[in-house]
Amino acid sequence: MAFKRPKRHKDQIELVSLIDMIFILLVFFLVTSYVIRMPLQEHTIYIPTPANELGRAQILIQLIDESTVLWLDESASGRVEAIEGEYGYLSPAGLRRRIIDDLISENTIPFSELDIRLSRLKERAESDPHQRFFLVIRSPDFMPYFRIVEIISQLSDSQFRNIKYGCVGGTLEEIRNCQRVTTVYERDHAGRRRKNIRFDF
Repeated sequence: MAFKRPKRHKDQIELVSLIDMIFILLVFFLVTSYVIRMPLQEHTIYIPTPANELGRAQILIQLIDESTVLWLDESASGRVEAIEGEYGYLSPAGLRRRIIDDLISENTIPFSELDIRLSRLKERAESDPHQRFFLVIRSPDFMPYFRIVEIISQLSDSQFRNIKYGCVGGTLEEIRNCQRVTTVYERDHAGRRRKNIRFDF
């Protein structure tokens, strides 16, 4: 009886598996590069702004400790501009310290006052469904989380759901030690010119 001698296959690269592996690696590197870039985008905070974009907010709430909060909104941009005009002769570092010290001393409020301001904000949001508000809540690591939950609970039940918020970690010392704080001008979606405070960390 005759038997067929089995043919020996030459070793070769499986192209289908190679293409799959290249695709998986490509997706992995794209996702990794996006995650690495995210914290860099959050190093600049603008307040207030007309646009709801990453790193931008109309109101900044910095929790200092369990009894006090730093609240910066539209009114703070006018104060920064006034200090820039009055103390423009100072060095950049001196002017930055002057602005930050002034903002902290004039805008630090107790938690009881924070509740009142959040209620006013909610009333403004409910009076006009077309208005949009975006807040950034910054909290140090040692702060009990229930404080943040209290703030979010007051914001989340607005009638028209037109109050958005974001929570990030951060301390008052990081604001004090920021590289630069200045007033910038931007235009909103309606073409109106708006003043913003810009913090560069």
